[in-house]
Amino acid sequence: MARLKSHTLKKSRKSKEKATLFVVVSEDIFTRIMHQNLAFEVWNFLKTEYEGDDKDKGDGDRFFVVSLYVDDLLVAGSNIELIQQFKEDMMRVFEMTGLGKMSYFLGIEIKQRQNEIFICQQKYADEILKKFCMDNCKSMSTPMCHKGKLCKDNGTTKVNESEYRSLVGCLMYLTTTRPDIMYVVSVLSRFINCANESHLRAAKRVLRYVKGTVSFGVKFCLAPSFELQGYSDSGWVGSLNDMKSTSGFCFNFIGIFTWSSKKQEIVAQ
Repeated sequence: MARLKSHTLKKSRKSKEKATLFVVVSEDIFTRIMHQNLAFEVWNFLKTEYEGDDKDKGDGDRFFVVSLYVDDLLVAGSNIELIQQFKEDMMRVFEMTGLGKMSYFLGIEIKQRQNEIFICQQKYADEILKKFCMDNCKSMSTPMCHKGKLCKDNGTTKVNESEYRSLVGCLMYLTTTRPDIMYVVSVLSRFINCANESHLRAAKRVLRYVKGTVSFGVKFCLAPSFELQGYSDSGWVGSLNDMKSTSGFCFNFIGIFTWSSKKQEIVAQ
């Protein structure tokens, strides 16, 4: 990151546009991923100059969101003038360059069209397939076999845990825009410390599925009305090792925006 200036704006907070600001990193994580001095300068500037008051968040149709990761800053909102003012204020304080409309960020591709936004990780998926020598493999129509269940010790030969851990880690990041593989990746992650051939075959099956669906992603469309929809389900006693169930959910609001698949903490009765 370019060296940042330490001075702050003298502009009063009361004269600023009222807005809601969400900084999508915690202070503890933020200070660990950046140099301490520079991290605190950026963090304190955003908190003191742009964070809205709890009791007055401004008009519902005038808001903007700021996402900060190391030296990358994303700004989105419903009012162009508000966003432009924020960018000008930041550029007067810090050395930064505006890159225009977002199209690629942390391995995520953003395709903005009229009345819709599509996000995917096609390039990242292709890189995963090449990394594990699966770029020329045959594709599969499903990410996992529904009949068989994985367990820690089934008598098969152990495999390189480092390679297996790397593969599962790559797939976990791919779930950022791929809710269709969330469940199977959650299951595979349970065996990173005891991986065997059956686990590796299951992981490579996911890669075969990704091969045939490499362009899949999440689409957000302009809708005449907004309706929040949620779905949840549980797989009873899905884990053969500890007899625990797995819960999953997803929520849709002009496009699916959150999803999860996680093993429950208590044993199913």
